[in-house]
Amino acid sequence: MKFKRILIAGGAALLLLIVFVMDLIRKNVALGIGGMSITRDLMSIAAMGMLYLVVQTTLRKRRHSPMKKLGIMLIATLLTLILIIAVGMSGTQQFESKEYALLPLDYGTLFIATLLSVCLGLYAVVLLILLGDLVLFKRNRGSLRNYRILLILTAATVISTLVLEPLESSVLTSVLFGCTILVAAIVSFRLSWIVYLTKKEKLVSLVYGFFLFLCLLGLNVGLHQFSSVDQSLLYHSRPLGQFISVMLLFGCVYSGMAFVSTLFHLPTAEAFDRKSTEVTSLHNLSRLVTQVFDFEELVNTVTSMTLQVCEAKACWLEVLGSSADTKPGLLLPAAHQIADTGLFQTVGVRNINEDEIARLLSGHGADIRNEVLRTRAPMVIDDFSNDQRFKHLKKEKVLTASMVIVPLVSHSGPIGVLYATKDTTHGFFKDDVDVISAFADQATIAIENSRLIRTSIARERLMREMMLAQEMQRKLLPQTLPQFSSLQLDAVSTPAFEVGGDYYDVHQLDSSRLGIVVGDVSGKGVSAAFYMSEVKGIFQSLCRLYPSPRDFVIKANEVLSSSIDKHSFISLIYAVVDIVDGTLTLSRAGHCPMLFISEGRAQYIRPSGMGLGLSKESTFSDSMEQQTLNLREGDVCVLYTDGVTEARRGDDEFGYERLMDVVLHASDDTAEGIKTRILDTVKSHVDHQANDDDLTVVVLKWLGNGRRPA
Repeated sequence: MKFKRILIAGGAALLLLIVFVMDLIRKNVALGIGGMSITRDLMSIAAMGMLYLVVQTTLRKRRHSPMKKLGIMLIATLLTLILIIAVGMSGTQQFESKEYALLPLDYGTLFIATLLSVCLGLYAVVLLILLGDLVLFKRNRGSLRNYRILLILTAATVISTLVLEPLESSVLTSVLFGCTILVAAIVSFRLSWIVYLTKKEKLVSLVYGFFLFLCLLGLNVGLHQFSSVDQSLLYHSRPLGQFISVMLLFGCVYSGMAFVSTLFHLPTAEAFDRKSTEVTSLHNLSRLVTQVFDFEELVNTVTSMTLQVCEAKACWLEVLGSSADTKPGLLLPAAHQIADTGLFQTVGVRNINEDEIARLLSGHGADIRNEVLRTRAPMVIDDFSNDQRFKHLKKEKVLTASMVIVPLVSHSGPIGVLYATKDTTHGFFKDDVDVISAFADQATIAIENSRLIRTSIARERLMREMMLAQEMQRKLLPQTLPQFSSLQLDAVSTPAFEVGGDYYDVHQLDSSRLGIVVGDVSGKGVSAAFYMSEVKGIFQSLCRLYPSPRDFVIKANEVLSSSIDKHSFISLIYAVVDIVDGTLTLSRAGHCPMLFISEGRAQYIRPSGMGLGLSKESTFSDSMEQQTLNLREGDVCVLYTDGVTEARRGDDEFGYERLMDVVLHASDDTAEGIKTRILDTVKSHVDHQANDDDLTVVVLKWLGNGRRPA
């Protein structure tokens, strides 16, 4: 793009150089070539068109504000005026008139005329671009149409002078020139950019417009007052001179209109500034809703913006239920004094201390707050001195004269109150209340978002901890199961939540005996998981010391009874298998019976016994039985938790009969196949929904001595 601008500027300079060379030749030699004068003027116009493209690209690339554009025009106009005055007062240019033509008397006059015309042409181009930008600010169809008509008339006026000699006049050119200035005056009423200026900018615009009008007026006068300047333009290019004249008059009319319009807009400048500040503040607060994670920063921003937009003396925010032990959005009945409950926390205090707030809200202050929260509508106190609710403040030095109170209401109920005060009576108008109410709505969303974000972060942290706990609990279960030639083992445990209370373990007691335990802690979730880990420690510690299942269970109850909560208990089934002779000894502490499949017949083995932790007395040991089975080749033992039998679809439980039927039909399969068949049947029964309870299955299949696992 930069190279393109340089190329276009180089083309314009080349055309102007050719025009200058033609002028040098024409001064010394009378050329009678037809159309040479028109060609020369067209080359000059083309050069100005190229300069227009270069200047337009340069200026619009920077995206100057209307104020800066006025400033650029003023500086350019002032420099051009100084140039005209300097050239006009020097009196060095001398032309000879011959009929309607002008002839320079020396080469200095020719050079100055060319340089002056190029400078004025470039200035007129800058003026056209900047005035066009101002006219088309916040454009609509009408303004664009009028501006295009102005450009067409300007072009027509310029083109009409192509066939004229420098001193020749034309009625058509005069008519077109007059129409152009008339349309320029109409276009000059397009001053929408003034409305969007602040009061300070309007004052600066007033100064710019005034001096720009004076400078342009001086340019118009000087252009015709100094004959040497006028003749220089006419000699160099009559069309260019006409274009410069149109632009100077257009600029003069537009700057004058801008000055007058700005003068009339000054009385409303303060109101506009305030509205602009309100919109900006609301925009910033809207962004803050999604960007602020710091609650303290949020409330400070809300109160600061409230002070700014309504020009209040002081402001503060009370948040309801913001402490850790209160519920956000809680609203007590009117019979309760909210001020006495400690549910309100004052935050975001601006230009007032807590003692002053306490004095202002003493007496009927809590009643007013309750009324605002009950009605969910703003309340304005116009005059403290004449309000009976604050008569107790007359003896105190309270500078507050008026106050507005606005509730912060979310979808779940009121969450706080926003206060703003002034030291003048009747200081808050309807617009102030509307703006503060809008701020309160945005602040409500922001505060709720901040609370939700904090809750979300806490929940995410809890989830990470729960996932870590789940991984740790998974590691408490056997990672691999021992392999023997005489039997097959397979097991699975699935918690209902992230962690659960089901437990199974397999431990080799000695070279010939294997201990298998399955337990179920009452309840689900974290508390059950803690007891489950405790059961693992007890099993690992006691299983070798107490080889008898009954003795192990009795001792485990003694250990657990001292630590388990009185509302909890643990059911457990413990079997010891002799991997050499195939005997299985079993004790059950309130747990589901073991399913036993032998020679095509199924039965539940139910030695009596109560759950661990239910009794410390001899009642527990007296209730505990032990049963021994002799396993035969192909026998299947299934130990499980009630998550299997109590899996339900509606009111229909999976039950013991279905479990027996599934295992009986799958008894010829491997231990892994039987386990998979149980799980698939349970999932199908509950329509593949998530478990309502922890689910554990351990399958043992006896292969007999000398057999290898399938």
